[in-house]
Formats: sequence, C-alpha cells, structure tokens
Amino acid sequence: MENILEQISKVKREKLGTDIPILIFRALRHFTSIYAADILGEKGANIVFVNAGKTLGKELGKVLYNQDFDIYLSKVSDFVEKEKIGILKVVDFSHDKLVIQLDECITCAGMDNIGKRICFFEVGLVLGIVEHYLGKRLSAFESKCNANGEGICEVTVILS
Repeated sequence: MENILEQISKVKREKLGTDIPILIFRALRHFTSIYAADILGEKGANIVFVNAGKTLGKELGKVLYNQDFDIYLSKVSDFVEKEKIGILKVVDFSHDKLVIQLDECITCAGMDNIGKRICFFEVGLVLGIVEHYLGKRLSAFESKCNANGEGICEVTVILS
C-alpha cells in the first residue's frame, strides 16, 4: 500500500487527459458499492469503504501535513476543492468533536433522496486525515448526506 498515491498519480493519457465525467466516477463508485454489499452485506461493505477511505486519508495526511492544525485543515480543504471532491467547511470544532461538511459532494450531490446515507468512503477519508494529525485512533460517522435528503454531506469525528 506504500507509495500508492505516487503510483496512481502517474497518468499517461495524451489524447484523453486526466479528467473524467462525474457520471463515470459515480457509476464506478456506486456499482462497486452495490457489488460489495451483495457479497459482504451492507454493513460489511460500508466497513470496507470506511477503511479504504481511512487508508487514503492517512496517506493524504502525510502529503499535506502541517504542524499547525488550521494550516493543515486549510491544505486539506484546498486539495479537496482543487481535485473537485467537494467543498470542505469546518462547522464545529470542540474538545470532543470535529464536524466537517462537504458541499457539492462528488459521490452524491444532486442525487434523489434514497433514504440512506452513503458516503462511507468520505467518512473514512476525513477520519484518516484527522487520525494522522492527532496520531491516535478515533471514530467517525456521517451525520448528514445529500442522498438521505439532508442537502449536504457532513462527517462527525469523535475526538474524545
């Protein structure tokens, strides 16, 4: 798993370039999730996606790290927006929790209300980024989701 970011960042597509339509990304993402749920059950698939996101979040944390937490979060936010994952905003930061909203979420912004939260990869991504900074295991959950009719995605990380 080491150096995976370096490996996947090497793209040679002279004619097609590096951008793909969001519809293609979502098709890959959602069909993979459905397939994983068929094999592992919904709870098992969700755990796989959280853990995969967390692994990527820790790798991103290494790349974007800054000792100052505000600068670190700013670098993360800039990366997320530059790569068109969404628009990050810290809405609550206290001694016991960190709440981050992701507007224009790549996974579900604009989707119909399907009655459930689906951004488990994003939960893991945020969790990994925060765990890397703090150097300890934490827990997180999706507290809001566009796909659940809540108008925005939101991840709550429990710090205590």
